[in-house]
Amino acid sequence: MNRLEALCVREVIERFHDAVNHRDFAVIEALFASEGVWEVAPPFEHRIEGATNIAAGVAESVGKLEFLVQTCSPIVVDLTDATHASARTSMQELGRFKGGGSMRVAGTYFDTLRKDGGVWRFTHRVFRPRYADAPPLTGQFFDTWESP
Repeated sequence: MNRLEALCVREVIERFHDAVNHRDFAVIEALFASEGVWEVAPPFEHRIEGATNIAAGVAESVGKLEFLVQTCSPIVVDLTDATHASARTSMQELGRFKGGGSMRVAGTYFDTLRKDGGVWRFTHRVFRPRYADAPPLTGQFFDTWESP
């Protein structure tokens, strides 16, 4: 396996979660191939096609939350060939909705990626939840989306 290419794929995955955490939806759009697909399996069930639509869909979902923090680890990358890869990422998220209520979700992302013009992008990203609950998150929210 080419370790450098695997690290480049890993960076795409990490940038996705960082962009969600910081509400940088232009980055999310750039991480997907133009015909890319993002979906979330039941019970949440989302399927969005096209990089622009994916960015808008993620923005809509995240926009319902006062805060959302996603963490991803471990990330396992398998290079199929010089321009194709698959990856599996464990992910947890914690968030509180603007109108009340909260969520905690854990599961796995299954990804396929393609390298075009020297840039790795998602062609298909599927999240399969393993656990979800709605614990009361009564702590204080600090609006810290921006860098200092």
